[in-house]
Amino acid sequence: MTQDLIHTPRQTRSQDTQERVLQALEELLSERFFEQITIRDLAARTGVSSGTIYRRFKDKDALLPVLYERFDHSISEWAEEFWDDFDLDTERGLGPRIRHLVDKHVVFYMAHAPILRTVYLYMRLHGELSLEDIDRKRQSLYGHMLQPVLAALATEKQAEPGADQVKLFLLLLLSSVNERVLFGDLKPARALQMDDETFVTELTAALEAYLSTGQREE
Repeated sequence: MTQDLIHTPRQTRSQDTQERVLQALEELLSERFFEQITIRDLAARTGVSSGTIYRRFKDKDALLPVLYERFDHSISEWAEEFWDDFDLDTERGLGPRIRHLVDKHVVFYMAHAPILRTVYLYMRLHGELSLEDIDRKRQSLYGHMLQPVLAALATEKQAEPGADQVKLFLLLLLSSVNERVLFGDLKPARALQMDDETFVTELTAALEAYLSTGQREE
C-alpha cells in the first residue's frame, strides 16, 4: 500500500503530461500539417520541456498511434449513438437510412478532419498503425451502424447483400467521404463543383442503387 502511495502521484503526473501533449498535437494539427509540427512546438504549447516529451515518445511519429488510440474513444461513442437521433420506427425506407449514414459521416469527418487526415496520410505512407484491437472493434461498430440499413432491405423484400457487396458499400462510402471532406481542395474531389447537401444527396442515391442490385454470386 505504501508503494502505491509513492508511485500513484508520479503516474498521475505522467498521464497528465501525456494528455497535454496529445491535446497540443491535436490543436496544432488544426493549424498545420503533421510534417510541419516539431517536438519543440509541442513543448512550447504544453509548457513542458522537449526532454520530457522525448522520455515518453522516442520521436514525433510515436505520438500518432497513441493519439489515434485516444481518438478511438470519440469514434466509439459516435458509433454507439449513431442512430439515437433517427426515428427508425417512422423512417423505415432504405433511402432515408442511407442518407442518415452518409450525412453523419460527413458531419463527423468535418468535425475531426485534422486528425483523420493525418492518420489517413500516415497509413498511406508508412502502413497500418498496428492497432489490432481497434481494427476488430471498428468492424463491430460498423456492423452496428449498418444493421438498420440491412433491416430496411429486408422490409422492402430486397435480396440480402453478400459479404463482398457490404464491404464494397462501406469502401464506396468511406472513400467518397474521405476525398470530399479530407482532401476536397485536391483533385479529383476539387473537380466536383457541388455543395455539401448535393454531395450527400448524390452519394446517397449512388449507394442506394448499388445496395439494391441484389446479392452477388460469391
